[in-house]
Amino acid sequence: MTSSRRNFIRGLAGTTLLGAGGCLTARRGEKVKLAIVGIWGKGYADWTFFMKHGKVEIVALCDCDRNMLPIAQAELRKDGFDLDISKIPFYTDYRRMLDDAGTLGIEAVQVSTPDHMHAAIAIRAMKMGIHVYVQ
Repeated sequence: MTSSRRNFIRGLAGTTLLGAGGCLTARRGEKVKLAIVGIWGKGYADWTFFMKHGKVEIVALCDCDRNMLPIAQAELRKDGFDLDISKIPFYTDYRRMLDDAGTLGIEAVQVSTPDHMHAAIAIRAMKMGIHVYVQ
């Protein structure tokens, strides 16, 4: 299997990105512009997994607890990632983040939140034509 944006999207940890607009268009060499909802716990494991493959650009972070930002930053350093997440737009409300999706260029959203929030976030994103990975 060749390393390409298309194959990365197909594989995404054995899952499929779904969206109201169909399949995400692959452009060789370009990264998927990914927004993260739920930056700590399982969410951290998911988005750092995607980063390890070099096929994503994190364009927005969202967590209802702003205190998770320095915790995630410290863990990134510990794990050897050279990424200053303080420079990435941060939201405490996924609705505001999705309101800014066009400006941010969001192509896909990773939803790693408590179960009762999965559907609301994923459905809103998919109705906007944004692809979704739900944990």
